[in-house]
Amino acid sequence: MEVIFDITKIDSSFFKRPVVTLGTFDGVHLGHQLIIRKVVEKAKKKKKKSVLVTYEPHPQWIIDPETAPFILTTLDEKLLFLEKLGLDLTIVVNFDKNFSKTSAEEFIKKILVEKLNIGELVVGYDHAFGKNRKGRLPLLKKKAKEYRFGLEVISPIKNDDLPIKSTKIRFELKSGDFQKAVKMLGHAYPILGKKVEGKGRGYKLGFPTINLKVPERKLLPQDGVFSAEVKIKEEFYRGMVYYGKSPTFEYKSKSLEVNIFDFEPEEDVEKVFLSLFDWIRPDIKFDNLDALKRKLKEDEKKVKRLLMRSLRSPSDISSRCRQDSSSFAHTKRKNLKGGFFANRETKKTKAC
Repeated sequence: MEVIFDITKIDSSFFKRPVVTLGTFDGVHLGHQLIIRKVVEKAKKKKKKSVLVTYEPHPQWIIDPETAPFILTTLDEKLLFLEKLGLDLTIVVNFDKNFSKTSAEEFIKKILVEKLNIGELVVGYDHAFGKNRKGRLPLLKKKAKEYRFGLEVISPIKNDDLPIKSTKIRFELKSGDFQKAVKMLGHAYPILGKKVEGKGRGYKLGFPTINLKVPERKLLPQDGVFSAEVKIKEEFYRGMVYYGKSPTFEYKSKSLEVNIFDFEPEEDVEKVFLSLFDWIRPDIKFDNLDALKRKLKEDEKKVKRLLMRSLRSPSDISSRCRQDSSSFAHTKRKNLKGGFFANRETKKTKAC
């Protein structure tokens, strides 16, 4: 998958009536996956390019920062999932104050038609774009006829008779049912973090951990212990993740750390990719360290048992990273800007 970050430098002659979708795609949940798979399917049938247009940062962080949500997937995490879904090209639009003033009509004309030379657009039933979100289905239907491009609207995927939405998933992750959130996502919850120095408590307890820092806008789940698959330097491991304030030690700030089974933390580890599958238990204050150790041993047994089940799931798109990890995906990244993980030069990268 090719990734382009500077839409102003796109040469319209490159596009020959591609199949396009657009949106924030935060979480790349089951509803998003259905839309993207339809785009890829249509493009292959027509022998055209499959193109996805998304925005960075999340538009709400520019339009109204006070009400902006914490995000389910950072850009780096999102791109990993988009690539696995088989897209040819993802265009990341720099969503700033100036771009937020773009009207829906202007977006269709200047970007979809003049820049992308669009052949067909695939969107969700409730899609809205442009200034004040005025670009909705009636306008799209009108402009599709005017500019002669196809339009397909995808119905929602429902959970408990309600459409799956990123907003609902955020609620379940933070204060509701973690397993319900994972079910709606259609994949384990991803966390891509940077290694930071910890306090060394885990090592003394016999459960050494790697402490992680994530971008400030990333949504972290409810406090507690989780089962997880861990990716470090293209290798996959199993482990358990802790997120909380360590009440036994009476810390004031929260930490995110992972104990990796059959792995000794290395000094040169910089980035760690976590896939959280199961919420094991809430954060607990123990009377003494022996009680904490006993519980951690119980947690480890439960996590190993649950991971035997979770890592066999063929429907989870995050699991395909393991299946494809021996092959390279040709991901070309153009016009990249520094971010949380700034090393983004154009190169071949592992598929996930």
